[in-house]
Amino acid sequence: MIKTLKYFFYSIFITITLALIFVPEDREWFKCSDEKDLYRYVYNGWKIDKVLKKGDITYTHSGQKLFYKGEYPQIYLSKNDRIKALNFGWRCYYLEGAELNFKKNGNNR
Repeated sequence: MIKTLKYFFYSIFITITLALIFVPEDREWFKCSDEKDLYRYVYNGWKIDKVLKKGDITYTHSGQKLFYKGEYPQIYLSKNDRIKALNFGWRCYYLEGAELNFKKNGNNR
């Protein structure tokens, strides 16, 4: 009986291990920005305008109040009429992106 249970648990462990190795990662998640990206933009003349942390309040273009719920900060940079928002964290969802690109006049790129 003990040998049967031992064999059963070993086979489950091997199956899960093989599945983790051979199943492709979800394409909707990818690497976020990091400190190197931030330093690169700052060295190239971008200025930090705003840093959103968990619990901070921000407003949409239409004036709607939003609470930032991200676990990791989001940093807004500007240069001339361009705005970038760098997303930090372990991995980003494809809709957020590693960085967002906007223009100051409100039109997205």
